[in-house]
Amino acid sequence: MDAELTGTIKMAGDAEPGVRVEIHLDEEELRLMSPHGTLGRWPLDQVGVSARVDGFHLRVEGEELVLSTSDDARFAMALGIRSTSSPRLNRQLAAALDLSQDGGVIAVELPSVDPIVATPVELPRGSSPVAMGIIASASLVFIGGLVAVASSSTLRLLGLMPAWPFIVIAALALAAGGFAVLAEFRGGRTLVFAGTVIGLVGIAGSLATSGLSDFDWIKDGVLLAGVGSVLAALLLSVDKLNRTD
Repeated sequence: MDAELTGTIKMAGDAEPGVRVEIHLDEEELRLMSPHGTLGRWPLDQVGVSARVDGFHLRVEGEELVLSTSDDARFAMALGIRSTSSPRLNRQLAAALDLSQDGGVIAVELPSVDPIVATPVELPRGSSPVAMGIIASASLVFIGGLVAVASSSTLRLLGLMPAWPFIVIAALALAAGGFAVLAEFRGGRTLVFAGTVIGLVGIAGSLATSGLSDFDWIKDGVLLAGVGSVLAALLLSVDKLNRTD
C-alpha cells in the first residue's frame, strides 16, 4: 500500500517543533522531503518503526526520529502495523480495517481539535493620541516663537526681558514631553506640565505689559504660542482623567 502524506519530523527527545515534511512511502522505500530538499530515503527493511502516543518512532542509521503524520492510520497500515500503544491510533486502525474488509472507502478518524474561541482582548489605554496632540501643540508654540524672533518682537516679560525665549523653551519642553509620553518614558508628563506652565506664564506676563510696547498678536507670536499652550494643558488634563478612571 503506497502513501503520500505530510507531517513533521524531529529527533527523539527534542522539545522543539519538528520540521515539516512530505512523506513518500511505497512497498520498498520511505522518503522524507522538506521544502529545502530530501531529508532522507531508506529501504523499509532498514527502518525500525514503533507507533507510540507521541508519533511514529523511526530508528534509522543509529538515530531515533519521531514522525507525526497527517493520516496516522494510513501510514501505519502501509507499514503493516495493526496494533500500537496509542489508543487513539488503535481506534483509527480498527475503523479503517472494518471499512476496508466491507469493501467501503477507508475513513480515518481525525484527532479532535479544540475549537478556537475568540476571547475579547482588553487593549491598554494608549497615550498615542494625547502624545501626538501635545507634539502638535509644541509645534504651534515653536512657530509662535520663530515668528516673534523673525519680526524682532519687542514684547517683554513683565517689562524685564524678551518674551520669545520663554516661548521657545516652552515649545522644546512640550515637544520633549510629548515624545516621552509617546514612548511611555517616565517623566514625560512632568515635562509637558513644565512646558505648559512656562508657556502660559510667559504669555500672561507679556500681555500684562503689552500696552507698553507696539503689541501685535501675530507678529509677537502670542496667538500661536497661546493656542498651543492652552491645547497642551487641555490634552494633559484629558490624559490625567483617562488614567484615573
